[in-house]
Amino acid sequence: MIGHIIRKEILENLLSWRFVLSLLLVICLFAASGFLFVSTYRRQSHDYWSETNKNLAGLSEQSKQLYKLAFYKQTVWRKPKPLTFCAGGFERSLPDWFHFDLFVQSFPDVRSRSNFLLPRIVDMDWVFIVSLILSFVALLLAYDSVCGEKEDGTLCMMLASSTPRYAVLLGKYVGAMITIGIPLLTGISVGIIIVVTSNVIVLTAHDWLCVSSIVLFSFLYVSVFVFLGIFVSTRVSHSATSMVVLLFVWVGLVILIPSLGRLTSRVFSGRPGQLTLAKKLLDVDDNIIADLRAGRFNREAEAHPQANSPIKKHLRDTLWFNTWSDAKNRTIQEHHRQMISQALAGRRFACISPVIPFQRASEIIAGTGIERVMNLRDQIKRYQAGLKDYILSKDKEDPNSLHLLVANVWRIEKWNAISKEAVRFDSVPKFQERNLALGQSLKLAIWDIGLLILFNLVFFTAAFVSFLRYDVR
Repeated sequence: MIGHIIRKEILENLLSWRFVLSLLLVICLFAASGFLFVSTYRRQSHDYWSETNKNLAGLSEQSKQLYKLAFYKQTVWRKPKPLTFCAGGFERSLPDWFHFDLFVQSFPDVRSRSNFLLPRIVDMDWVFIVSLILSFVALLLAYDSVCGEKEDGTLCMMLASSTPRYAVLLGKYVGAMITIGIPLLTGISVGIIIVVTSNVIVLTAHDWLCVSSIVLFSFLYVSVFVFLGIFVSTRVSHSATSMVVLLFVWVGLVILIPSLGRLTSRVFSGRPGQLTLAKKLLDVDDNIIADLRAGRFNREAEAHPQANSPIKKHLRDTLWFNTWSDAKNRTIQEHHRQMISQALAGRRFACISPVIPFQRASEIIAGTGIERVMNLRDQIKRYQAGLKDYILSKDKEDPNSLHLLVANVWRIEKWNAISKEAVRFDSVPKFQERNLALGQSLKLAIWDIGLLILFNLVFFTAAFVSFLRYDVR
C-alpha cells in the first residue's frame, strides 16, 4: 500500500505546474552558478599564482643573507578552493591577504581587484540555491499533502480501506522526497558538467567524496521542510491556509532568523573594527615606552642568565624590542579572535534555523568559510615558528654571529646579531596551505549534521502525532 501511495504522490507532483516550473528554475540557477564559478575561479587562480610566485621570488632574493629572511614581509594569498561552487562561504567578504614576517603577523585583509562601487550580489552557490529555492519548492510539494486530500475527499476514502495512518504519512514523505530529488540531482548534474568541462579545475577523489557529502546534506536539509509542510498540512483544514502559514514560517526560518543572528552578534558582541585595533596598538606602544623609561628592561637584562656574556650590552634593546613585538602580535591575534567570536556568536544564535547548520556543515566539507580562515591563520602561525627554528639552526653554524634574534633589522645589521651568510633557497621552508582530510572535516561538522537530524526528528514527530489525531471528515 505504501508503494501505491508513493507512486500516486510522484505522479501527481510530476504532472503539476509547480514541479515543471521548479525544475526549470532550479536547472537555470545551477547552470548560472556553474558559469559564474568558472569565470570567477579562472581570475582568482591567475591572481593567486601571480602573487605567490612574486612572494617566492622575494624569498629567494632574501636567502642571500640569512638575517634578511627573518624580516622579509611575506604575503600569502588565500588559494581559491575548487569546491567554492558548492559552498562559497561568503569567500568574497573574508580575508584573502595575509602579511607577516618572523615576528609579527599583520591583521588579515581583503585585497580584491573588483570595483567596490559596483553592487554586490549574493554568492550563487549550491548552498544558496538549496537553502533558499529548494526549501520553498519542498513546501510547495508538501503544503497540501494532507489537507488537500481532505478537501478532495480522497483522504477519508484512503483511510477507510484499513490503510494505517503511518503508511499514508510515510508514502507522502517518500513521494515528496523523490519528486524534489529530480530537480536537485538534475541541477547538480548540470552544474558539475559545466564546471568539469570548463577545465578550470580537476576534481580529485577527495573532492568527489566532499561533493557527495554536500549532496547528502542537501537532502537532509530539504527533508526538514518536507516534514514541516506535512506537519502544517495536518494542523489546518484548507490548503490555502496551509500555504499562508508555511510562507510566514519559511520567511522566518530562511531569511529573518539568519539575518537576526548577524544583527544580534553586532549588538551584543561589540564592534571590534579597525579603529579599535589601531587604538589597541597605540596603547601597546605607550605601555612599552613607559616600561622602557621606568627601567624595566634594564633590570631584566641584569637578571638575565647571559648578563655576563658577550651580548651583555645588547640585552636591554633585545628584550624591549622582542617584548614590543610579542605584545603587538598578541594584540592583533586577540583582535582577530574577537572578530571571529562575534561572527560565530551570531551563527550560534541563528542555529534555531536549519539554514545555518546546513551552511556550516557544507562550508566545512568544501573547505571554505570562517573555519577555513581560522585554520589558515593557524597554519601561518605554525609556519612562522618553523621558519624561526630554521633560521636559528642555520645561525648556529656561523661562528661570527652573536646568535641574538632581535625584532629590529637595524640592530641586527649593526651588531652582526644573526648570520649574514647565504643559505640554499631550496632548504628554506615555504608556506603551503594544507587541506583537512574528509574525516577531520566530518568531525568538525558533526554538531551541525546532528542539528539537521534533530530538526528532521522534531518535525517528523510533530507531523506523525498531529496526523494520528487529524479529523479526516
